[in-house]
Amino acid sequence: LHMARKRLILRCGPGVFACAFAPSDTFSAACWQPSPMSIRVPALYALALAVLMGASWLKTGAVSPPSPQTTANLAWRELWIDHADGPHGAIDLFRQALAEDTAFPYRWSDLGEPLAATGQTDSARYCFRHAVELSPNSPQIAIRAANFYLSEGDSVPALQLLTTILRLTSDYDAMVFNSLVRLVPLDRADPGATLQTAIGSNTRAREGFFRFLIGLNDEPLLSATWNWMEVRSYVTRPLAVLWAEWLGTHRDGERAFSVWKRHAALDPAYGITGWIDNSGFENEPAGQGFDWRIQPSPGVKATLDSAVAHSGKSSLRLDFDGSVNDDFRPATQRVWLPPGRYRLTTWV
Repeated sequence: LHMARKRLILRCGPGVFACAFAPSDTFSAACWQPSPMSIRVPALYALALAVLMGASWLKTGAVSPPSPQTTANLAWRELWIDHADGPHGAIDLFRQALAEDTAFPYRWSDLGEPLAATGQTDSARYCFRHAVELSPNSPQIAIRAANFYLSEGDSVPALQLLTTILRLTSDYDAMVFNSLVRLVPLDRADPGATLQTAIGSNTRAREGFFRFLIGLNDEPLLSATWNWMEVRSYVTRPLAVLWAEWLGTHRDGERAFSVWKRHAALDPAYGITGWIDNSGFENEPAGQGFDWRIQPSPGVKATLDSAVAHSGKSSLRLDFDGSVNDDFRPATQRVWLPPGRYRLTTWV
């Protein structure tokens, strides 16, 4: 038996009873000699059986009837290979796989995608809707359906599905957040309705989305999203620290100071009678915004000391080993001041 370039050549010697085919990179076959007690099958029938098995292998890669997954894999191969008929050639195979396994939601999603690609929108919509009905808590099914609705400009079901995904898992956050940015109104002035529907009170998703926007450096959308969170009291101190730091590095010190004063300041008198936050080192420095930044410096070790304090329970301790004539940069803080006269007081 020999296999080369989809050419099947059978050589049946005397006493050959049957051949078994194994689909693999190296085509193989096994033949058995019948025992004296075996029922001898006429050579013509044995040859016909071998031909049928070989034809099945050439078509499906197996000598047994293909499983629904095998059929689906063949359909995906049709999509991936650059055939002249494009996705049309895969639709029949996806339909066949679905007919053999109608309770599996992936079969419906698999069929929906080439249907959508060939303009059969209503049929595709039915497939995705049925897939979600079969598995309402599957993020994989939901993201495929959401992508279809987004491509059709149907934002209502898309938002509902994106909400479900954010509730179920964080694995698809980047994909969902990218979709939300696409759904926000083009003027970026008021994304509140979209964000309230998709994220709402989901703290993890809300903070993740804002951090995602920080990475995009999209100031109009960042500002609008911050306003949405602030109005609904969704702001947390870590987000306020992050936002103030971003504003400060983008030369908007006054807004950064305002955010810090309202949502991140540790000293109650900050911005009123005192202009240095965490002035007594009572809290671990955040290293961002308008809090202390403790930087490693040669010859100096900077730590918080809970044994000595001017007021409160802590202070900053600097240990100099004498190896470097340091210019005192290990501890700094960004300060925003309105025009005026100020007195700086320090206890050492």
